[in-house]
Amino acid sequence: MSEKLAIGIDLGGTNIMVALVADDGRIIRTSDRRTLPERGAEAVMDDMSDMVTEMVDGGGISRDDIIGLGIGTPGPLSHRDGIIYRSANLPGWKDVHIRRGLLERTGIPTILDNDANIAAFGEYWAGAGKGSRDVVAITLGTGIGSGVIAGGEMLRGHYENAAEFGHTIIHPGGRLCPCGQRGCVEQYCSPGNVAKHAMELIRQGSESSLADVLDEKGEFGMKAISEAAQAGDELSLRLWDEACYYIALSCVNIQHTYNPETLVLAGGMTKSGDFLLSRVLKHFDEQRWNLMDDAPNLRIAALGNDAGVIGAAGLAWAARNSNLFA
Repeated sequence: MSEKLAIGIDLGGTNIMVALVADDGRIIRTSDRRTLPERGAEAVMDDMSDMVTEMVDGGGISRDDIIGLGIGTPGPLSHRDGIIYRSANLPGWKDVHIRRGLLERTGIPTILDNDANIAAFGEYWAGAGKGSRDVVAITLGTGIGSGVIAGGEMLRGHYENAAEFGHTIIHPGGRLCPCGQRGCVEQYCSPGNVAKHAMELIRQGSESSLADVLDEKGEFGMKAISEAAQAGDELSLRLWDEACYYIALSCVNIQHTYNPETLVLAGGMTKSGDFLLSRVLKHFDEQRWNLMDDAPNLRIAALGNDAGVIGAAGLAWAARNSNLFA
């Protein structure tokens, strides 16, 4: 009997990644190509269908051995209806029936969720949260993405917009966020915004070794801040520690809101490893309550860039024998 497999698709504004995944989270085969979303949704769905065909039929795999297809995309979207409403990373896309489009093209039962949820599910199913029934994952990227698995089930909320921790307000009336609110947590600890704030301070006269990078390249990212902080640059170290403080503050709020067993930190910022985790843990321990010891296990994500396709395939496995497939 042939091994049953699921297909996971991680659709981003820059790249599409497709993977064949076994029921234990093992990746059997992967493929990727540029998204080029400005061509429109129909052209991108054609590409995704072609990638599935090449991977399955070109690999000599029977369609009968594919149990389903999961796809993660930027939102906002409807998991229930399989629609992408809009996306800053997919310009021009509006009310795209992507689940139906992929089902019609591939003939494979399809399930849709947002990219933060699928990454969280990947870590829960096969990564740093494996073995825990209650997991929250926070992705520290351009913004702050997050996903909650409670009792083994993805939490989506009535309006399918749950777990937007990046847009919880920690500074009422604070920095303006593109979402329209002020004082959102991602304005204070997302890599993109920390780097933006650092560049503003340097242009205003703050001293930092990063000034040379700014003069040479015109900009820099969180990787440069991390490296400068570890080398002893005072401004970089202050901003890095401030970001860790706000990440820890979010973790305390998550602890009291969802009481997870495991809290996973993901995204590019986690490449700094213990330089990030040790500082987050320090601030977390200083801020959390002392009434009882119910602190989650804070861990760095294990799946890296594969979290999306593994999580999408994991959702397909979870949806098997349910009414969640299109």
